[in-house]
Amino acid sequence: MSAERSDPPATVAELEEGLRQLHRMEMQTKLQLDRVESLVTAAIKILHRADIVHEKAVEAEAVEQRTKLFAERGEDARVYLGPEVDKYTVDVPDIDCASLMHLCKARCCRLSVALDFKDLDDGLRWEYSRPYELRRRPSDGYCIYSEKETHRCECYDKRPSICRTYDCREDKRVWEDFAAKKPAPWRDDVGVAPPLVQIRMPKSDTR
Repeated sequence: MSAERSDPPATVAELEEGLRQLHRMEMQTKLQLDRVESLVTAAIKILHRADIVHEKAVEAEAVEQRTKLFAERGEDARVYLGPEVDKYTVDVPDIDCASLMHLCKARCCRLSVALDFKDLDDGLRWEYSRPYELRRRPSDGYCIYSEKETHRCECYDKRPSICRTYDCREDKRVWEDFAAKKPAPWRDDVGVAPPLVQIRMPKSDTR
């Protein structure tokens, strides 16, 4: 008979802290890789000047190899973070979302959003398989904080800076013609659409 566990199961908070620690370790590794990259780049340039190798040929081969690696590893192998800004002081577009929601169906809440460390400290939930992307409901693709019936944001006061600064008026995924209040055709494949904004690879862990 196997011995019973004497310690309680890990809490969600403990799991999140563990994953964040892994991320910090990963970022330290990235800093070390950045140094190796700079040394390799310097070596290539020295060899190019000595007419031993040709820099453009090396760059072309590197592009090909990166393409192959990306195809093999995919997006899930990366860690994403939102912009390094104070979300409570950013400028917010003057858009009356409440009066437009019956038309647009809050489809921006179905696009991917990368959280930053402040969002994590505020307790916003993220996809464990894709740190730190704001979690969405598998059933309809909406953000888990989007109410199913009204689409109102349940974390409005703590919403990410990406959500605060997003301007849907020129986004053709949302509006075909904003001035005419004509929504874009509905898409069921929004889960594979481009993100709300370009999510970034952080330079370092500044916590």
